[in-house]
Amino acid sequence: MDEFEYDDVACPFCGHSPIHFQECGYCDEGYIDPADEDPINFAEGEELELCWECRGQGHVRWCPKCDKDIWDDQVVWEQTDSAGCP
Repeated sequence: MDEFEYDDVACPFCGHSPIHFQECGYCDEGYIDPADEDPINFAEGEELELCWECRGQGHVRWCPKCDKDIWDDQVVWEQTDSAGCP
């Protein structure tokens, strides 16, 4: 991953801040068209697939310290209080 931005949240695994952030390079807003985006190859009833790289988020986050991928649900959990309320 070459170009990235900083996301000013702490890593839920090691507490390092900031984490790194960039748009996913494998999909379009979290979904992959199985027909390679060519409508002529898109069969009736065929659905878009969630991206395996970003889990449908459309972006990837990772910690430069512990090198773990961070998903949105982990970041939200880390930023809430013990009762789970933001």
